[in-house]
Amino acid sequence: AFANFEERCAEYDRARAIYKYALDHLPKQFAQDLFKKFSAFEKQHGSREGIEDVVVGKRRFQYEEELKANARNYDVWFDYIRLEESDGTIEKVREVYERAIAAIPPSMEKRAWKRYIYLWIKYALFEELVAEDTRTYS
Repeated sequence: AFANFEERCAEYDRARAIYKYALDHLPKQFAQDLFKKFSAFEKQHGSREGIEDVVVGKRRFQYEEELKANARNYDVWFDYIRLEESDGTIEKVREVYERAIAAIPPSMEKRAWKRYIYLWIKYALFEELVAEDTRTYS
């Protein structure tokens, strides 16, 4: 309601700050409707970059929800990592990789371990080529 008031008063930066604060602090079950309102607000008053930020934020939220349901869904991890590699910082990408590799397959099923090993290889390549991590471990 307060964001709507600021919007009606043409205080778009304040309204944007209120939406972002609410999305960061509200429980996730209430955020879906707020994402829709924030998306509509950005489409009407925001820049292209602002709209893209909202879309990326919504995709992050969707990936987090899917991973809450099944943390060992490596296809979702790959999609989430791809999103962060295209839009996030190196630290954020690392954090997602670290969370992904912490989800060790529970069984000896070959398909699950195959995806998990691909995840490790992708992480190693990211560190070597993108982050240029040249540390050696002994």
